[in-house]
Amino acid sequence: MTQVLLGLGSNINPETHLKDAAKALKTKFPTVKFSSVYKSAAVGMDGDDFLNACCLFEHDLAQAELLVWLKALEDKHGRDRSEGSWKPRTLDLDILMVDENIVDDDVYKYGHVYLPASELVTCASKGEAQFAPIQQMKWKL
Repeated sequence: MTQVLLGLGSNINPETHLKDAAKALKTKFPTVKFSSVYKSAAVGMDGDDFLNACCLFEHDLAQAELLVWLKALEDKHGRDRSEGSWKPRTLDLDILMVDENIVDDDVYKYGHVYLPASELVTCASKGEAQFAPIQQMKWKL
């Protein structure tokens, strides 16, 4: 079994999209665990605030098969894949860690990734990380 730490984010109808994504993840990976949900300003784009969370689960899929499933889940939620990646999102799913290996350094760059990730796994901060303010929400996925 492979363990995956996944980042989830949305700034277009975010409560609905994150809750629906969590439901799909719970169905596909029954032992999935979720972090708290955090609210943060959009980074690198104009748009509404994001809601972000992380989840941790084990699976026995090939890596390519997992990526296809995650992209299909994003697409089901109306993910816009037209040119340019810095735009508002209905649903953004990013693999951050596979087993003990960090595969996306965003886990160290942004508070909206680091804080929810740190609820589920140990990820020591690299140096003096400076994060933009974020707000922990009162509900979980």
